[in-house]
Amino acid sequence: MRRTIRLIGLSTGLFLLGLYGSGCDFLDPTRVENPRTTLEDFQKAPEPVKALLPGLRAQFARALGAVVVITEFVTDNFSINGTGLGGTVYDFPRDIKPVDMDRTSRFTGPYWNLQELRALADFLINEVAPDDERATPEQLAEAHYYRGMAFLMLGENFVAAPIEKDGAPVPAAQLLERALTDLEQALGTSAELPDGVSLDLAARAALARAHRALGHAGPADQFAQQVLAADPEFLFAQGFDASSIDNAPWAYLVARALQEMQPLPRLDFLDPKYIDRESPIPVAKAEEMLLIRAEVALANGDEAAARSFMKAARALAASRPVAEFQDDDPRLDNDLNPRPRSSSILIADEPGAPFRAGLVKDRPGLVTVPLVSATSVTDADIDAASGTALVRLLYLMRQEILFLEARRMHDLGIRLPVMLREINTNPNLNDGDLGTRVFVPDYIPPANEMDLYDPLILYDEQGNLLSNEVTIRVDMNRVLAESRGLVVQNPLLPGQ
Repeated sequence: MRRTIRLIGLSTGLFLLGLYGSGCDFLDPTRVENPRTTLEDFQKAPEPVKALLPGLRAQFARALGAVVVITEFVTDNFSINGTGLGGTVYDFPRDIKPVDMDRTSRFTGPYWNLQELRALADFLINEVAPDDERATPEQLAEAHYYRGMAFLMLGENFVAAPIEKDGAPVPAAQLLERALTDLEQALGTSAELPDGVSLDLAARAALARAHRALGHAGPADQFAQQVLAADPEFLFAQGFDASSIDNAPWAYLVARALQEMQPLPRLDFLDPKYIDRESPIPVAKAEEMLLIRAEVALANGDEAAARSFMKAARALAASRPVAEFQDDDPRLDNDLNPRPRSSSILIADEPGAPFRAGLVKDRPGLVTVPLVSATSVTDADIDAASGTALVRLLYLMRQEILFLEARRMHDLGIRLPVMLREINTNPNLNDGDLGTRVFVPDYIPPANEMDLYDPLILYDEQGNLLSNEVTIRVDMNRVLAESRGLVVQNPLLPGQ
C-alpha cells in the first residue's frame, strides 16, 4: 500500500487559447480570438485534444488555488492581516458584493478561474473533440473530470452562475447536478492523472462530495465506500510548478511580507501547511471519504458506526507526513498587535469551554507542519460524545482535517455572488437577480465575530505574554451542530 504523497504534475508547455488574454473568456467561452491559435489550427493539428489537456490541467491548478485563498478567508479559519486582497471585506461575509469578486486578481479570483476552467473544458469537449479522431476515451474522461470539478466548486461556493455566453444564472443545485453528469463520464476508465493517480477514484471521491452537497446520503456513502475499498489511503494532491504556477495560498501564508493569512488561534497548529511554492493542495483523500461515511451514519441514527469512521479518519490523519519549517511569521493583526504565538497559551473553543493545550506553536521559530491532514480530536473525545456533541466533533474534524482545502465555507453555508463584470456585461443577468447577492445563513454571527477571540491584547510593549488563556468568541462547530445540523440532511441549496 502506497504511503507517499501523490501529486498531479503540471505541464509547463503552452497555456493554450490565450486564457489570460482575449481568447477563451468566461463571458464568451466559444470565441477564440488569439491571433496565434484558432479553432481551425486545432482541428488541423495531429492530436488537438492531447494538445489542449496540459492547459486544462494548468487551469485546474489555478482555479483550485484561487478557491482556497478566498473561501478560507470568508470562514472562521483565517482572518486577513493587511490589504493585499483589497482590504478585509472577506472577514465580513455579509458585506461581500459582486465588486469585491472583481477585486480579486486572476491569481486569487475564484469565480473568474472556475469559469475559465469550465469554458476551456467546454471548448475541448464540444468544439475540438468531435473532429479529433485520435482523441482517446481516457483523454475525454479527464476533460469531463475537470469540467465536473469546475461545476462542483461553483455549486459548492456560489449562489448561482451562468454557464454559457449571455446565459441566465444557473442555481447551485443545478450546477451540482451538472457536476454529477460530468464526473460520471470519468468513471470506469483505467486512465490515470499525470502522476499515476486513478482518474476513476478521483471522480468517485468527487461524486461522494457532490452527492453530500446535494443531500443525497445514499450515493454519497456509496461512492465514499468505493474509494476506501479500492485504496484506504487514497490521496489526490494537486501539485504546482514554481516556473509557471505557484501554490496561491502559499504566497499569503508564507511568502508575502504581510503574511495576510492568519489562522484562528485554535487552528494555529495546522498552519501554514503549504510551506513552499510547489506545495501540493489535497483535492480528494480517504479522510474525507471516512468523514462523509460518518456523516451519513449520523443521518441514519447510527452513532456507533459514525464513531468508527471518525476514529479511522483520525488515525489516518495521524499517519500522514509532516515537515519541519522555519516560520518567521510574527503573527501580527491589523493593528500590529501580536496574535497568539506561544505554546504556553491554552485555548477555549468558546466562553465556558475547557482550555486545551497544544493548539498554538512558538513563533517565530521551527515548527512541525502537517502536510496533508491533522486533527486535535482524540479517540477519547469521540467515545465521550453523543447526539449534538458528536455532530459538533464531526464538524471540528472536517474543519481541521480539510484545513486549507476549500471545504469550510460550504460547511458554514455561505455562498458568494458572481463578479460585477458578469452582471454588467450579461444582458440576461441584472443586479438583484439570483446569484448577484451573497448568501449568509442567519446563524452566522455578525460582522467578523467568527474570527475574534479574547483577550485581543496578549502582549505588553516589551513582548511579554500577559495571559496564557485565550477564548474564541464563537464555537462555529457547535453553532453548526445546533443550528444547521448535518449538511447531507440540510444542504441549504439555492434552486433546490
